Amino acid sequence: MLSGNIMIVSDRPEVLGELEPIIEAGDHLSLAVPDGDEALRMLRDAVVPDLVISDLGSEHSLEGIDYVWRFREVNRVGRHMVIVEDGAPFSRPPRVVEGGAEAFTPLRRPFRLTEVRDTIDTAIRRVERDIGSLRGEMWREVDRLHQTVRDVRQETVTALAATIAARDPYMHGHATRVAALCLRVGRLLRLGEKDLGALEDAAVLHEIGKGSVPVELLHKTEPLSAAELERIRAHARTGAEIVRQVPSLRRVAPLIEHQGTDHRELARHVEPGSADFLLAGILHVVDAYDAMTHARSYRGALSRDYWEPFLEQGAGHALNPLAVRALLQAVRRDEAQAPPLAA
Repeated sequence: MLSGNIMIVSDRPEVLGELEPIIEAGDHLSLAVPDGDEALRMLRDAVVPDLVISDLGSEHSLEGIDYVWRFREVNRVGRHMVIVEDGAPFSRPPRVVEGGAEAFTPLRRPFRLTEVRDTIDTAIRRVERDIGSLRGEMWREVDRLHQTVRDVRQETVTALAATIAARDPYMHGHATRVAALCLRVGRLLRLGEKDLGALEDAAVLHEIGKGSVPVELLHKTEPLSAAELERIRAHARTGAEIVRQVPSLRRVAPLIEHQGTDHRELARHVEPGSADFLLAGILHVVDAYDAMTHARSYRGALSRDYWEPFLEQGAGHALNPLAVRALLQAVRRDEAQAPPLAA
């Protein structure tokens, strides 16, 4: 059971002398203050007890009665008890309203050890139970907020990516396909959820830098000059600079910047053995696969006789071997599950 922190508001030594040993015997901590003004000061100084016991036999315990309301403000699950006894200045406890702001539990004096101990222990158990409920409520709310942030972020990422697809019909669906296949490859390689999220964001946004490339250059069907080819390849650096301006996307900037960097060269830019080294390798392999298997302005989709040897021979050289192996595994699984063609 939770050890409770208990504030006793009383200036009567005889009451404190009787009550404090009972509290401490139950492994609870007690703090005695002489009046309501001092109790209020303690609460304002961030001393937040689980239980407050007000001595109605002491006129000073109700001085600065605002401490009662302050206690309820700072501790939603806290409990309040009042000491009552025949002949005391305030011998009748306030009205008890179960679950309401005016709810009090009486502690009758003369104290009976077992009765007082059980009443306090029951109150502390209820505090412990309610803390558990509040903790669950808090984590549910945190999870809802995180999901809202993720949703807004994903909508932003998708909207940014859509601007490229709108400029180049050959890019329509490309980022979505690459993102979906990157996730499949990442799961085959047992990536964690955070790494998968970064990989998905990088895949959706990896072409965003093409917004800086003239449309006529993107659609050119004739062979590109060296300068034109460099202009198109520079889109990766431009895209990385764009996403670096968004704090929540900074991690994916190197993945976008090095989406086409050879596996052997990548170690100069991204730490080998790191998660991001593998993520960049996955994006490179999947992007190359999708580009080869879909039409471009200057060619049609390439056949399996071209792209499969390209991937296999590039593994360990230009391409990350783990990413190549996982990609081919995903493709072959799809083929095995595909229905046979009608005769």
